[in-house]
Amino acid sequence: MPPYGITRFEKARLIGLRWLELAQGAKPMVEVHPGDSLIDIARREVETGILPLHVRRHLPDGTYCDIPLKVLIEAERQLRKRIRQL
Repeated sequence: MPPYGITRFEKARLIGLRWLELAQGAKPMVEVHPGDSLIDIARREVETGILPLHVRRHLPDGTYCDIPLKVLIEAERQLRKRIRQL
């Protein structure tokens, strides 16, 4: 199954998951600026694709496909680049 970028629902779930980890004391994987909230840090981490997370997409035949976050973010960037070129 080729990835077509991350959906807003997948992104929201990953940001929420990472926010919870940060709230429980996990070390941020991006530079923290003064005034950043945990949600800002989590959003930046997800949008850069540096987190070692996977998105599981279920297929109609009952199987699933695990796609690394990094692959989805890169696919989204390529898609946006193609759209800008039109």
